[in-house]
Amino acid sequence: MHNKEKHNSIVKNAISAKNICAIISWLDNIRWCDENNYNFINFFRDNLTSSEKILTHWLCYITDRQMPFEIIWDKGGFVFSQLVHEYSSDRNLKPKDILDKHYESYLDKGKRKFRFKDSKGTAFASRYITDDYENILQTLLILDAPKYERNIVKYIIETIKRFSDKTDDLLIRVANSLHILTYSLKSKKAGLNRALKILEDDNEFEKALHEFKSKSTIGKKRLWCCVRDYKKGLYRKVFLEAIKEVEKQDSDQFVRIWDKLPMHQIELPGDVWNNSPLFKDNLFGSVLDINKIPSRWNMPEIIRALYDELRNGSTIDNFYPEQFDVTFDFVPRMCSKKLCKVCPFGKDGIEAICIPTKDKLCPIALINCGYLAKCNGSASECTLKANIGRGICKTLY
Repeated sequence: MHNKEKHNSIVKNAISAKNICAIISWLDNIRWCDENNYNFINFFRDNLTSSEKILTHWLCYITDRQMPFEIIWDKGGFVFSQLVHEYSSDRNLKPKDILDKHYESYLDKGKRKFRFKDSKGTAFASRYITDDYENILQTLLILDAPKYERNIVKYIIETIKRFSDKTDDLLIRVANSLHILTYSLKSKKAGLNRALKILEDDNEFEKALHEFKSKSTIGKKRLWCCVRDYKKGLYRKVFLEAIKEVEKQDSDQFVRIWDKLPMHQIELPGDVWNNSPLFKDNLFGSVLDINKIPSRWNMPEIIRALYDELRNGSTIDNFYPEQFDVTFDFVPRMCSKKLCKVCPFGKDGIEAICIPTKDKLCPIALINCGYLAKCNGSASECTLKANIGRGICKTLY
């Protein structure tokens, strides 16, 4: 929602809102501080280039809809990494031929179905596989252009070069360019000509950017997850290595540019967990003025508006909207199981489980989200030790 709608103030308790954001930010920082908390892709071989790993990661997220992410990362990652390696290694092969080699139809109880496959029979069928096929096809066709060299990181760098003077919204421009790469389809079919026109024509790109900004919080979960991953955590390391592969002489310059792009421009990936009434309605019941929130808004819109309002009041600290993605781990472990007695937002706060012990695992991070992180043993350095979230949630349990 970077082209923001005008709306009335939705925050009625700024202190509680700030404390919620501080706790969410604390959990998110722990999420990314230890590689044991990450989801690893099962690449079909160890010696892929970093650029091949990033493109595999992108293709996996294309298929990430309404199915267990473990299957996508395991079987999908294995199949797509082989596809990507062939695509990157032999530019004489046409993109569609490579994709079709790894895509087949089959009969299941008399019904025709489709699946992706590798050369030895490993199969992966995403839930919306025919749509995913078109998204992947468009991606491979656009990256096949000589200036992109079948490399998604090269594609991103070319976008940065093109808009290097647009420092105020450069990350959003990169996100828009990635959206055009894969998701600007026409009637669920590859819209290659339209996409190429937008990418080549500055006026068309600005029009697409305006539309993108107006809908940046709507239906772009997979896009924002990828951009987020390239900014922090395990895949940030892979992404930066890919920059070094692509821009050998000027890689330090582009690494600095990438690292400076502001995290607050990334939207919260909306999903069933952060939109769960158990979480949303109870946690924000006494914090936000529900009557002033448009009924069509989901959590990405709400958190963006909350962030903008708190930031205007200079009370936001280091929080940014995407950090609420920890609800992917928090809500099923806490809200769905009604573990309010050990919730940092419950009436007792963290009293029952916070026993500071240096170098032992933090029980709050482990119980709340399944994250592994060592306690620093210091009350003065821990955001949660002051119990700032206690009693904010209005749950009945």
